[in-house]
Amino acid sequence: MDPAISFSISAPAPHSHLFAVKMQIEGLETEDSLLLRMPVWTPGSYLIREYPKHLQQLEVRDENGKSRFVEKIDKAGWSVDVDSCASVTVTYRVYAHELSPRHNHLDGTHGFFNGVATCLYPEGRLHEPVCLQVIPPEEWKVFCGLQRIDGEEAVFVAEDFDELFDTPVEMGPHKWFDFEVRGVNHRFVIWNGDDIDLDALRRDVPVIVEQNASMFDEIPYQKYVFINHVVSDQWGGLEHRHSSVNVFGRKNFDRTERDDDGDYGEKYANLLRLWSHEHFHAYHVKRLRPLELGPFDYQRENYTRSLWAVEGVASYFDTYQLLRAGILQPPSYLKLLEKRIKQLHDVPGRALQSLEEASFDAWIGLYRRDENTPNATVSYYLKGELVSWLLDLWIRDQTTGERTLADVLRRMWREYYLAEDVGFPRGALEAATTAETEVDASGVFRQLVRSTESIEWEDFLAPIGLQLQSVEAEGSGWLACKTKTGPTGRVEIKFVARDGPAERAGLYPGDELVAIGGWSVRGEDAEEMIAQYAPGEAVQIHILRRGKLHQLEANCEKAPPQAYRLKPIDDRSDRQRELCADWLGVSDWDNR
Repeated sequence: MDPAISFSISAPAPHSHLFAVKMQIEGLETEDSLLLRMPVWTPGSYLIREYPKHLQQLEVRDENGKSRFVEKIDKAGWSVDVDSCASVTVTYRVYAHELSPRHNHLDGTHGFFNGVATCLYPEGRLHEPVCLQVIPPEEWKVFCGLQRIDGEEAVFVAEDFDELFDTPVEMGPHKWFDFEVRGVNHRFVIWNGDDIDLDALRRDVPVIVEQNASMFDEIPYQKYVFINHVVSDQWGGLEHRHSSVNVFGRKNFDRTERDDDGDYGEKYANLLRLWSHEHFHAYHVKRLRPLELGPFDYQRENYTRSLWAVEGVASYFDTYQLLRAGILQPPSYLKLLEKRIKQLHDVPGRALQSLEEASFDAWIGLYRRDENTPNATVSYYLKGELVSWLLDLWIRDQTTGERTLADVLRRMWREYYLAEDVGFPRGALEAATTAETEVDASGVFRQLVRSTESIEWEDFLAPIGLQLQSVEAEGSGWLACKTKTGPTGRVEIKFVARDGPAERAGLYPGDELVAIGGWSVRGEDAEEMIAQYAPGEAVQIHILRRGKLHQLEANCEKAPPQAYRLKPIDDRSDRQRELCADWLGVSDWDNR
């Protein structure tokens, strides 16, 4: 294959934070004009990010070296005169100084770029193969999930622009190691992680990959690259077809050896969950995907009501797979579920927005949070994870343990990815659940996915012998607001729950708390001060709002449960014990 479109990307002056890009386009003999475009968003992160703002110094020359007229026609498009020429060379530079899995970063220590944030494409030719040559500074190594051209160290080929845009590239003098799972090579590379415990990673990351492979009984890629950036104040990741980019801090390596209960440190376990999540996406969303998520329109939002069915499902399995692999112990896994339940109950927006609505509104909600976001929305990650868990329990109950949510995903994998490599339509997860269980699942999906009804936990937990208990805050006053304390000790209201006592009293986000009950709150925990009041008791509050002092009176309410506990039901049946043991790995555990 000799692609008619190729890129050469270099970093001639890393301290300038500029990647130099040269793009060659052939096959223009019958064209008078050429429209070049740049993506404005990246699959996997649902926000218009305006990548063209970082492109500069665009020039176009034909095969004779003659400069061609270029005119920008909109924020992400350039019209080029190609009359009477067969090919052109396009050169430009891309500014790269944003440390994020979704952007580009270049400095004296490394270079990182995403195809979507770096490469132009000729409109109408997204389906064509593309050659990519990466030219790093001397003594830097290139890490990329694309297939190399034989005999070339850093020359790769993508089957089309979708694959090119889905490929991050890392370069630098980094630490890295290789491992094989089922005969497939995986590379783990770390930037800025000189003191990271590589021995622990060599031990644990292959276990994660094997666990995901065992669920689908295959590895669907020829190689895989884990790109890791160690940044103290960041956390997150972004999935790709044959790689992932993960960002975390050194603090996440709190304890990489097991304690007496068989557990790793809580932060390290959460880091393993991050890798598990992004690698799981190599199966679920990069291959088994909603119909609307590929092929992509890179110029505008690609709406789907099924984001919960990929991100929520992945959020359930990223942790459950750690349990199945023995990395997480059952009591620790239950504690994580209890924490998630508490987090969901603390979000008023769960009563206003369904999972499908949250998925559809991701473009204006998830990445654009403000002080009212918890009042009006629910996370398709958080609620999606819990709903996926409940679906798994429901499937196990309906089939007496013969089927699970993993069986539903495997059915969809066969029908949509293996058979035709097409996206699944809205409602496919529901249809596959009905097919696997031979029980109509429409009522369960209506309640959990399409409505804003409160979750009836007992309906899903009792069949496997579980119960959810609340831990009440004894005699604690509550105003239904959250505060934040700045470095100078000033305390501000950062969130006011709708229909709560703080809202009725007239407290606003941004108000500075001066005193509660006549006592200064500077440097104090304002929420703890409120908790000293009894439910029903009035409290005098002084605030500064836009520089003016105000006195308000709020009537405390009883605080909501401070925690939830998952416990076994007394006198469980043999069936309940067996279902619980099959799901959790044990039927009895410490009640704590």
